[in-house]
Amino acid sequence: MTARTLLGAEGARELIAFLTQGSPAPTTDITRRVQPDGPVHRVRFRAPAARTPAEAPPRPSGEPHLLDRHVLRLAAAPRSARANGPVPPLFPTGTVILTNRQAPVGRAALPTDSTLETTVLRTAPRHVRVVVDLSGEDPHAGPSDGLLSLHDALFRTAKACAELTDRPESFVVLVLGGIGADRTPHPCTGLFTGFVKSLALEWPKSNVLAVVHDATDLASAEDDAAAEVVTEQLLPVVSFARGTRLLWQAAPDPGHSRTAQALPSAEYTVVAAGGGRGIGAELLTALARRDRPRTHVIGSTRLDRAEDAELSRKDFIRTRTTATGPDRLTVREANAAFDRLAAAREVAANIKTLEGICGPGRVSYHVCDLRDRGAVDAVVRQITDGGRSVDLLLNIAGTNRAASVDQKSLDDFRTVRDLKVRTYANLKAAFGESGAQPRRWCNFGSFVGFTGQNGETDYGSANDYFNTAALHSASRGVREFTIGWTLWRDVGLGATPIMRTFLAKSAQFTAMPTAEGVDHFLHELDQTEQTPVTVLFGEPERAAIQAAVPGYLDFCRAAPEETATAALPDFFVDDITDRAPDRLTVVRTFNQDRDAYLHDHVVNGYPTLPGTFVPELAAQAAMHLVPGRVPVVFEDIRLDSFLRVYKPGRDETKRIKARLVSHGPQESVVDIEVTGDVLAPNGRLLVKDRRHFSARVRLRDEPVASPRWDHWDDQGAGRMADPYHLPNPAVLLSGVFVSTADTRTHPNGRRARYAPDRPGIERWFSSLVVPSVLLDGLARVSVLDRTDGDWTPLAVPRTIRRIDLYGGHTDATLAAAGTGVELYSLPSRLDLESEEDNRAVAVTADGDVVLQIKDMTGVVLGHVNQTTGEYRERGRPAEEATA
Repeated sequence: MTARTLLGAEGARELIAFLTQGSPAPTTDITRRVQPDGPVHRVRFRAPAARTPAEAPPRPSGEPHLLDRHVLRLAAAPRSARANGPVPPLFPTGTVILTNRQAPVGRAALPTDSTLETTVLRTAPRHVRVVVDLSGEDPHAGPSDGLLSLHDALFRTAKACAELTDRPESFVVLVLGGIGADRTPHPCTGLFTGFVKSLALEWPKSNVLAVVHDATDLASAEDDAAAEVVTEQLLPVVSFARGTRLLWQAAPDPGHSRTAQALPSAEYTVVAAGGGRGIGAELLTALARRDRPRTHVIGSTRLDRAEDAELSRKDFIRTRTTATGPDRLTVREANAAFDRLAAAREVAANIKTLEGICGPGRVSYHVCDLRDRGAVDAVVRQITDGGRSVDLLLNIAGTNRAASVDQKSLDDFRTVRDLKVRTYANLKAAFGESGAQPRRWCNFGSFVGFTGQNGETDYGSANDYFNTAALHSASRGVREFTIGWTLWRDVGLGATPIMRTFLAKSAQFTAMPTAEGVDHFLHELDQTEQTPVTVLFGEPERAAIQAAVPGYLDFCRAAPEETATAALPDFFVDDITDRAPDRLTVVRTFNQDRDAYLHDHVVNGYPTLPGTFVPELAAQAAMHLVPGRVPVVFEDIRLDSFLRVYKPGRDETKRIKARLVSHGPQESVVDIEVTGDVLAPNGRLLVKDRRHFSARVRLRDEPVASPRWDHWDDQGAGRMADPYHLPNPAVLLSGVFVSTADTRTHPNGRRARYAPDRPGIERWFSSLVVPSVLLDGLARVSVLDRTDGDWTPLAVPRTIRRIDLYGGHTDATLAAAGTGVELYSLPSRLDLESEEDNRAVAVTADGDVVLQIKDMTGVVLGHVNQTTGEYRERGRPAEEATA
């Protein structure tokens, strides 16, 4: 696709509509005031019949989609080849610099003609640098006027360069504070990265690049940016967070199968900003058919112009251009007037259709310029008056005026950008002031926000802003998401004759049927957890991407495995079988030689894997399925049967099955099941795949920061022996598993001190990613109690609702650093065989939580006497044991 192909789309659309009228349409009287203070005129004209969303055909059952769902996320990507020799400075001599920073920029002086007011360049600069400082931008308030002025200047400078004979050798945008250490972009980052993506396609011979950095000072980011200028790029946008180089990745992800999330309550309320016509109307109608919500549509089209008319466009223009006095219009004015009247009729018909489905009084239309903050505030106050809440906001409004930067006017650039960007900011502010943010927020984005497009520096900026804004909101727990649409075949811009002809000839874009678009929309709404940014594209788009950026789709498909930055743990991984993008099976064989540490953990006389090592097995399998991420939470751990090694020389082979439940920009979720075959002494198979353990693992890009804990004083504490260290036939620990000291009861619960065996840990467990020995010791603290006088239970865990890991600690790092760790269990009275709430926490001496266990249950095998060390079987009376 070239910019020239699209330049005439807006004007040609009107011309084609004028020359190609369909069948006669109903006639309508339209009351119109030609001038604000002029007389009222009633005109009869024939407008093209509006196709209402009700006419959209349903998708035949089983018909395959043309477009696939992809999740946008940032993934680690080491630098590829770069030019030989030293890296040149970021600001070479002759560079034009734009910035909103107050401090001097770079190692080069800021040229006097490089202010935000630069509009004319007399000679083409060799290099352009735009330094964007987002550290002072409120991420919750939308872009400031100053930042939009810088964005205007970015466009004006590119336009001025494009109008000269020679374009710059390089055009680099450096965004400081554009991403957080947690890899969450600043909302305003997309304004600049979206611009760069489109400009890079328009200027293929120039080095157009955006570098987004977590540093807020130029000195910390300058070397990274300079190196990127001479690096061979897959994409024109590169990010850096905590020293890791990141690229945007479009990972295929179909999401969950639809399970309707309809809200049957009569108070279920949907607000659509835009949506009176086009794809928004189609989707609102589909939602109405399914859920019948209370619906508010906000639009700029006035419906007092929507009575019918019978003049065709041709006759209407002839009538108005030959009129006399104030009624007379130019051809252009008459054409625009006809468009407004036809739009009003279409919106009115769509609103009527919605009301017919949802019921009388359940659909409201609010006339409002969404770019006007005060007008939006007033409408939102009206909608939320009386404390009414909004269940779903659809941010649909948008317009398109495609043209390359040398042909695009600043007014058109602002119009396209501001309709989306200011609408978003105004809605956020209005709902924020009302104190009733929508429960879910859906932005209608575009494929262009992901890839850029010739002629779309404004549209790309606005839609990539939607992407980064949604990611930022989602990082704060807001259910906000952006859908990156492609062109629809039967509605919107893609339905115009010129665009249909273009799509047919270009073979670069999928013309999506309306029924499929509806299906994608409802599918996204029905996700249990909203993915912040998705983009839809099919085979034509993949072919175009492959042709333009060879290797990028491989990067997407290979990830996250090939983007991992650290070696994967393999202590419990012998082999991987049945590997697929969403599953794998790890095979691990246990025996008494290679796993001699099990002799230090004996249950009922047999070397046995501690149940608290299940998170480690789960973590290693999950990390092989989702490389590049680390486990932070384990949920729903079930310990169904012991994993024992019965005899020397007898192997016990187990299968650790991992299944990907979901994979998003912030988190991956993996279900784990550990199974093994039960064999008779002669080797005959008795039971196939008996389950030992199961768990769910949540993985993220970085460890979770540690919460704080106030240490207990020791007042009222009572010393107790750890019963697992005392000789007994039920559960006897020794060696590396003697990991607690100073065990004692406490008025608040129980407590102990972690005392790791550093040589044993370094010998056996140096490569584990979960502090499994610590976890084992912490779980045992919960049994510290006296029953029947001086008896302490010996129990084994059966279920654990949740384990949280913090700070990325392991047994090896804690032992090597000599980090003191205190262990706490509460409440004060605890019956592990019940399902009552309980909690155990491991805390460093400085008060940082290392890990915590929530709601553990267990089975008591027996008791040990604290005074005599005697053992009593479960169910045996205390007096019999002491007789």
